[in-house]
Amino acid sequence: MNNLQMIYTDGAAPNNQTGCKLGGIGVAVYNSNGELIDTFKSRVEPEDGSTTTNVRCEMLALIKGLELSNGRDVIHTDNKIISQGYNEWLNGWKAKGWKNASKKPVANKDLWLLIDDLKQSKPSVIVTWVKGHAGIEGNELADSLASEAAA
Repeated sequence: MNNLQMIYTDGAAPNNQTGCKLGGIGVAVYNSNGELIDTFKSRVEPEDGSTTTNVRCEMLALIKGLELSNGRDVIHTDNKIISQGYNEWLNGWKAKGWKNASKKPVANKDLWLLIDDLKQSKPSVIVTWVKGHAGIEGNELADSLASEAAA
């Protein structure tokens, strides 16, 4: 039987408001005893040479967390949009043809499709929101990793 892991994910997009050319993601994985067992960080460079956003980096971090998951872990994000999208909005978006409550196309649909596929393949994973910059070790580490990757 797989041991429950606690996975913390974060994304960073410096200069998000003025057009971020390089972002980063960070993931910290802890075992059921609270011991750090793995970390991951990666740069996010938009494929088309344009810009990225903090939300896209956060979503890419969640995707990596889902990929690293045993299938029954708890993934923590400090982004409420990501948590709510995963837990509350995904099924509605799919039912409405990937339209949001305002009947507009869902932003970042390409990444939500990947997240949805991973959610379907690992339905026991729990995604939960944690307050960022609140001294939570895993969240602080994921944030540092994402910032380092974006630097």
